[in-house]
Amino acid sequence: MTDIWFDEQDSSADYIPQHTLFRCIDAERQWDAQINLEESYCQLAELELAVDQLCREHTETHTLIDALLDAFYTRWLFSGSNQNEVEYKLNSVNYVLKMRTGNATSLALILTHLLQRAQLDVNMAFHQGDIMVHIALSAEEGYIVEPCGGNQTWYINPENDSKDEEPYELLLGDEAFKLYLAQQKWAFITADKFGHALSCVEQLMDLLGDDPYERRDRGYLLNQINCPKLAKADLQFFVDECPDDPTIEIIQHQIEELQDYNHVVH
Repeated sequence: MTDIWFDEQDSSADYIPQHTLFRCIDAERQWDAQINLEESYCQLAELELAVDQLCREHTETHTLIDALLDAFYTRWLFSGSNQNEVEYKLNSVNYVLKMRTGNATSLALILTHLLQRAQLDVNMAFHQGDIMVHIALSAEEGYIVEPCGGNQTWYINPENDSKDEEPYELLLGDEAFKLYLAQQKWAFITADKFGHALSCVEQLMDLLGDDPYERRDRGYLLNQINCPKLAKADLQFFVDECPDDPTIEIIQHQIEELQDYNHVVH
């Protein structure tokens, strides 16, 4: 059954992009041509079947949520990592599906997907600066779940509450996918995997267009992989578009160094 499920996903070009987790799984092929995506999709299919079974066993919403979270953390053994593992692995959803340990972003992506499979109104969210999973029960009531350990907080907002700010910021549309790519980009940069990071930037630019900050980052990475002429063009674009940015003097100095390099080469 899992092999058939994978074949259906892999052959449907307009189905995969509708699901953030599928987009994240597939994105990793761009920087790791040897990755076995079929294994990830099969593991995910098994988890989805287990979610379906829990939905048949628990028809009351609060009970279902408790059962799903208990399964995720105690039966399937997903957790935050206490080991000294590199961040780009902990951020990788393919790695996490296999090893069952990750960071807040990768765990939130997988947990959100499985809770959505149960027909719950779920999104990733920022809550007090941290990545969380938000489960909405109504316009006023819901849960905030900490993805690394499963700690959950129930909340209710009175209808006449006059607060201007929500206690959480939902990541809707492409936002969760962009967050995943951005975090993976910086994790690769930290590990000096500049070609991998460049792949993340290019995918972000497919979503954002000529974003000056992604052009800046691409310029930095192109310089690291010895493409100074292309790097200079990207850095100059950033300077022209963001002249008041606080890092502008550093960027201008980098451009001058690239100009000096070109003069030496020629």
